[in-house]
Amino acid sequence: ASDVYKRQADYQRKEVSLVKIAMIGAGGWGTAMMISLAGRHKDLVLYCRKPETAEKLNRERENKEYLPGVHLPEVIRITSDLKEAVEGAGCVVICTPSKAVADTAGKIAKWLEKDAVVVSASKGLADDEGHRLSEVIAQKVAGITDRIVALSGPNHAEEVGAGLPCATVAASEVPEAVQIVQDLFMSPVFRVYRSDDIRGVEYGGALKNIMALACGVLDGIKLGDNSRAALMTRGLVEMTRFGVRFGAKMNTFFGLSGMGDLVVTCTSSHSRNHTAGVMMGEGKTAKEIVEGTNMVVEGMRTALLVHEIAKREHIDMPITEEVCCLINGEHTARKALEVLMARAKKAESETYPTESL
Repeated sequence: ASDVYKRQADYQRKEVSLVKIAMIGAGGWGTAMMISLAGRHKDLVLYCRKPETAEKLNRERENKEYLPGVHLPEVIRITSDLKEAVEGAGCVVICTPSKAVADTAGKIAKWLEKDAVVVSASKGLADDEGHRLSEVIAQKVAGITDRIVALSGPNHAEEVGAGLPCATVAASEVPEAVQIVQDLFMSPVFRVYRSDDIRGVEYGGALKNIMALACGVLDGIKLGDNSRAALMTRGLVEMTRFGVRFGAKMNTFFGLSGMGDLVVTCTSSHSRNHTAGVMMGEGKTAKEIVEGTNMVVEGMRTALLVHEIAKREHIDMPITEEVCCLINGEHTARKALEVLMARAKKAESETYPTESL
């Protein structure tokens, strides 16, 4: 590990960017990304919605609520003034809960620089219609910039903030935007890959939270490793089936933003969705879980949205359906298991349209 950190330090001394980067959202992930960027950038602004939060972070230089024990470098400016954060920024990263992304994008538009890169670092769907986050961002900043990038992968904030090595994917329909994000975020401990399949990257990041809830339930009733492996594998099939239906490339789901993020979210103690699932398996209701945490459990909202879309589009998603039955209190964990195991016999392999490969 010491060799990794030495390479990181050498790399940072050689390549210091003067591009202003604004992080909109001071939760665990937004804070971790700022810390990761701090070595190579001299103009970093972290935006907090609440003035008292900004004042506290400035004073303590530690996000004790979302990322305790990790120091915020002095190079990071912290503000509750959205104009101050966004104005003059060459790259603006939106890192809010998914349901707030559209509103946030609309608010930053008035100060957004022409042709700035806007990065969606949240995971989920934007609204009841199932729009992807990059879609609603593009609508809100139309005429200002088309450089919209989705950043997604197996990246727990706790480990990124601590400087542990990881990899992620930057995806966009605008090649130069992806290249800019790769250049800005890349380091020896934060490896960024490029993709032109923004649909697949976003769907992977959103749908894996549903499967993490399901795996948590499985662990909550102690069904073992074999069951978890089966659920994750069939969960990936559901994710792929849904994404391909809406124009994503199948192969994207076998990469970092699909399988990679699925693995880490379904197995890690850092995963709030997995943790919520464990509590559901142990008998807590969805309402009790949501009211008992300050963290956003994206998987619950996403499951309900995806289930409705799947029914409308006739997409077979049995795991997602049972997760919704658990959330709505219609099935117990044991009943959900019984329903899934008793489904009609079928082949494992599926055929997808050639153009999706």
